[in-house]
Amino acid sequence: MTAGVHTLFGAVSATVVAGALIWGLVLTGMPHQRRVERFDEQRLSDLQHIQAEIQALCHDPERPEILKQPLPQSLAELAERARQWRIDWHDPVTDAPYGYVVTGPSTYELTATFALPRAAGRAVFWDHPAGTHTFRIDVLDPP
Repeated sequence: MTAGVHTLFGAVSATVVAGALIWGLVLTGMPHQRRVERFDEQRLSDLQHIQAEIQALCHDPERPEILKQPLPQSLAELAERARQWRIDWHDPVTDAPYGYVVTGPSTYELTATFALPRAAGRAVFWDHPAGTHTFRIDVLDPP
């Protein structure tokens, strides 16, 4: 084989490999973008676990109109009382605590700051815009 054939083969191979890499990035997203998405997914998962743990501690499914015990006054208290989930109540990037405010005997707010908006279609209660968002939850009428 001649040097020209080798050069042509090398150029074609390099083009195919570069094209495959670019196509892979287009399909999966840039690594930084995917990392940002994963942090938002973690934030949402943390809030959903907090909500589920509060629900399990305070709501009696056999007597759905009353609380079986008062809402925890802080996320630290919830973490101490948790029975189902290990409660992670700090943002995975900033380590700042998520917002939690008891607003009534059976109502509270959970707040987090998200990098990207979410409109998943399913579980629309947990959809949110980019930026700080507050979820208002009633233990007697859960999402």
